[in-house]
Amino acid sequence: MIFPDRNMSEIKFNPTVGYFITMNPGYAGRQELPENLKVQFRGVCMMVPDRREIMKTFLATSGYTTMDDLSIKFNIVYKQCEEQLSKQRHYDFGLRNIKSVLRQAGNILRERLENMREKEGKAPEQDLLIKIEEELMYKALKDMNLSKLVKDDVGLFTSLLDDVFVNQYKKNVPDKEVREHSEE
Repeated sequence: MIFPDRNMSEIKFNPTVGYFITMNPGYAGRQELPENLKVQFRGVCMMVPDRREIMKTFLATSGYTTMDDLSIKFNIVYKQCEEQLSKQRHYDFGLRNIKSVLRQAGNILRERLENMREKEGKAPEQDLLIKIEEELMYKALKDMNLSKLVKDDVGLFTSLLDDVFVNQYKKNVPDKEVREHSEE
């Protein structure tokens, strides 16, 4: 493109390059883009992502076999959290937090399966695997969210988890590692 003004020079245009600015209005810790910069870009509306499909896909890639059921449960827990827990600025039940929980759930599944293979020399049976996966998803959700909640929301959150993960064996006993260290 050549500009008629003498102070301007030729700018080479690459049609395969695009610049995109993601704007999250009202997102904590973000500043609004100045108007003079906003007008330089064309606005594009986006759809709200299907969180359950994202959860399901991530669970499948992490090795979970019951990804359909677990993604439904996970999605229900987070929807209920958004609706029923108090509104705190630091609460995040969006995609960033979902991905963190799923990453943790994948890590603890791989660790548990590896430990079982070392002890028993084989992978667990399908029935046991289903129980283990639900237990680990419950644990990941609880571990990744409980420390972020204000005191008044802890009881509600744990009851939401207990309602959704009905078949889950729940103890108010710390993890094995915590128990071992506390006995020393």
